Amino acid sequence: MKENLRNDISLLAQQIIELSVLKSKKISFAESMTGGLLASSLTNESNASKIFEKSYIVYSDEAKIETLNVEKKTIKDYSVYSFETVEEMLDGLKEKTKSDILVAVSGIAGPNVEKDRKVGEVYIGIMIGEKIELFLKYFEGDRETVRLETVKFCFDYITKYLQNI
Repeated sequence: MKENLRNDISLLAQQIIELSVLKSKKISFAESMTGGLLASSLTNESNASKIFEKSYIVYSDEAKIETLNVEKKTIKDYSVYSFETVEEMLDGLKEKTKSDILVAVSGIAGPNVEKDRKVGEVYIGIMIGEKIELFLKYFEGDRETVRLETVKFCFDYITKYLQNI
């Protein structure tokens, strides 16, 4: 299963690069639970440098606050696992990049979980222009599978967007 996921991600990354080059789009990421897997999966493919601008791995609460200007109050009031936090991650990323497509991810890959939360609970924000789409996904599997499924979901969304503009 994981090998199939990796292959799917690789094919999607290739499509993203090809379509982004054609349509002159740049991409940047703000990653928490994926720990750089979005960026790594994209840069595993040739020509990624033509479309990939930058990525921030903001794993800790402090990193989100210091690097992307996520408000402490947002994390306190809503949790780091929330649409509010992901939206502020996107806003911070937008301030630091000129990319056309921005993705922010925060969630619980497991195996440990906080109260009232589930392993595989992932908050995803995708900003294209001024439009923000927010998603709450529940992915099944171990830590690696949850992270791979998150990347696949994001890449699939980006590919569909690029195919339709």
